Amino acid sequence: MALDPVINEIHPSPPLPAERTEFVEIHWPGEQALDLSGWRLTGGVEFTFPAGSRIDAGGFVVVAQDPGALAARFRVAGLGPWTGRLGSTGERLTLRDVSGTVRDSVGYGLGFPWPTVGEPPGYLLELIRPSLNNDLGGHWRASVV
Repeated sequence: MALDPVINEIHPSPPLPAERTEFVEIHWPGEQALDLSGWRLTGGVEFTFPAGSRIDAGGFVVVAQDPGALAARFRVAGLGPWTGRLGSTGERLTLRDVSGTVRDSVGYGLGFPWPTVGEPPGYLLELIRPSLNNDLGGHWRASVV
C-alpha cells in the first residue's frame, strides 16, 4: 500500500472575521522526507508548493492564507499565501502531486457528523489520528487554536 500525506488540520474560521489566519496542516507519516515541489492544494483555496518545499519524515507542513498573519497570531511558520478562502461551512480540499494525481482529499463540514464548532469563530478541525480516514466526519474533533 502506498503511503500518502494526510490533510489533518483545517482552520476555516479565524478568531476575528477580518483576520487572514486560515490554514491547512498536512502530515507526512513516511520515514523519509517528502518533496512537495510543484504539488497543489485545491478546493476553495489554490496553492502550488514552490520549489524546495518538503515535509520531514513524520513531520507537518502548514499552508496559510497569509503566512505573516499566521506567524504573528499563532507563532507558526507556514507556506503561502494561497488564493481564495476556506468555506466556513465546509468544502472539499484536495492535495495533488506534481503529476496531478490526487494524494489526499477531504470534504469537511461543520455539523453532524462533523464536529459542531459553533460560535464564536476561532475553532479548527483536527483529525483524531493521522492513520484514520480523514474523509469521515466522526474521525475529527473541534479544537480551539
